[in-house]
Amino acid sequence: MNEATGREARQRELIEEALAAYGRGSSTLEGLIQDLQALALELWTVPQEWLDGFQAEVNELEVLYAVALDRGVADALPVDYRVDADEAVNRLEVLLQTLPPPADGAGV
Repeated sequence: MNEATGREARQRELIEEALAAYGRGSSTLEGLIQDLQALALELWTVPQEWLDGFQAEVNELEVLYAVALDRGVADALPVDYRVDADEAVNRLEVLLQTLPPPADGAGV
């Protein structure tokens, strides 16, 4: 495994960890969004179509968070907000599973 491949694999692991942390309740929705946005910027070898789908799901989380902020409930998401966030997180987890492993030499 070359350096670029290892780096790409690590970014994917960090995305998985961020999603899991949110699922366990040890990360806020705001923190999850920030983590996912930063990590997505570092995925250099994924197909653009996949990245667009990933970003669309993150955008769903951002909209949900913006509405929660506007309504003053961002610190303690109501159940219906949490359900919507959990569904988006589940879609992100499925999307991540569809991504083939990074190939040696990709993006180099």
